[in-house]
Amino acid sequence: MINFSMMNTFFKIKNWWPWAAKITLLIALIVGLLIRCQPPTQKATAEAEKPNIIFILTDDLGAGDLGCTGHPYAQTPNIDQLAIDGVRFTKAYMSASWCAPSRYGLMRGQYPSREFYGTRNLMPEQPSVTKMLKEAGYATAHFGKWHMNIGKKYSNSPSDFGIDEHLTILSGGPTWSKEERKDPYFRAKSTDKYVDLTMDFIQKQSIEKDNKPFYVNLWVAPTHSYIDPTPEQLSVYKNLKVNLEDFKNPWQREFLEFVGQHGDINKSMQAYCADLTALDKAVGRLMTFLKENGLEENTMIVFSSDNGPGPLTFQVEEESVVERYKKMPTLLNNVGSSGDYRDRKLSVHDGGIRVPLIVKWPKNAPKGKVDTETTFVGVDWLPTVASICGIDLPEANYDGHDLKTAFSGKAVKRETPVFWSENDYQKAVLSGNYKGTMNKAGEFFLYNIENDPGEHKDLKSIETAKAEEVKSLLDNYLATVPDMEQSKAQFKAYRLSQKEVAH
Repeated sequence: MINFSMMNTFFKIKNWWPWAAKITLLIALIVGLLIRCQPPTQKATAEAEKPNIIFILTDDLGAGDLGCTGHPYAQTPNIDQLAIDGVRFTKAYMSASWCAPSRYGLMRGQYPSREFYGTRNLMPEQPSVTKMLKEAGYATAHFGKWHMNIGKKYSNSPSDFGIDEHLTILSGGPTWSKEERKDPYFRAKSTDKYVDLTMDFIQKQSIEKDNKPFYVNLWVAPTHSYIDPTPEQLSVYKNLKVNLEDFKNPWQREFLEFVGQHGDINKSMQAYCADLTALDKAVGRLMTFLKENGLEENTMIVFSSDNGPGPLTFQVEEESVVERYKKMPTLLNNVGSSGDYRDRKLSVHDGGIRVPLIVKWPKNAPKGKVDTETTFVGVDWLPTVASICGIDLPEANYDGHDLKTAFSGKAVKRETPVFWSENDYQKAVLSGNYKGTMNKAGEFFLYNIENDPGEHKDLKSIETAKAEEVKSLLDNYLATVPDMEQSKAQFKAYRLSQKEVAH
């Protein structure tokens, strides 16, 4: 029962209201502290666990160009350390044998032969890695080569793809000034500049954005031609002498002999290795930065290349590259190694499409694992990133598979075939250990790449049933994509329309 007499007396006490205010404030502080001490919500925990991601993509780096992938001369201790600290995949492929479509495959998760060759454009309205991550709360950046949009009909800038900050080449967005490009060693110095931009961007996230998770495409210039290292970079290899017997692959020895007929093979190899080591030092700076800023544990580093080494395979076979050697002598410095594999850039043999792939993911991946079983293809990147970051895939067609399990150190057996259809009429299919290729003349070849990684022995006349099976897979796929003549005609019409707009 309420005693109203006592209440009246209580409210008559002098200075009650100041004390009431103080008591109210004290109660609010206690409640606030109790709330802060409660376990974080499921959503907050999920946000905290989302990894930062940096994807380092080199340009024309061969499968055999790193110390950890068997190069006899290249000094790449920092990149090799990524492999020591993470997982290195020996069966990694890009979705094309040259720059633009392989990059499209990474960003879109779809074979370039389905749509890309008709326009040479990544479409802003379709899913892409950066757009997907931006919508999921990531801060996103792209520094380096873009090369996924031609003309301005579909896109004006990488910002159309959910990218917060970018400085690129071969895009419609901000790029280096003419003054910067006048530096005779601009290309040789560009990797350090891109790394500086990456570190600045990451620092902004912690200072300005309350530790928002970040994703960076760090798509650098090495080892694309023309290779012209600075004197300081070159000094590391001033005493290097090439012995062709140091290269086990006869395809590579044959190529280096060809280069040696038209220039100094020692100087060429010195320049190439200098470019690699300069890249490696830049990667080392980035790794040190992450460690010093407490970001190493929750940052996934992916290192790869967009295709096999230059120059283009057909230019070497036809010796048409010789004229280019005369006009631009530093093209002779393009002596990258395809490792154990056949051919080079712009070939659907493994030397053109097989690439190094290293994943360092401290919170999930084991150290020092070499995965010889999982087949990774460029189109797998988008669905894998979605899975790693806990994102539902946007509604669209995808050719890639979620390989989060493999990135976490557990090999995954690929149950579906992989396809390539290039705009120069080369085609290929990989099904298990068997690979079928088709040249421009329509001739079909069959190889067992497990037993014959160099694709020396055509098995179609020996394993006839397997040849029919594999060729059928390729034929069935080709029936689902535009004929290459159609794609070429579409692209030609598009380019003409863009020229008319420009005028």
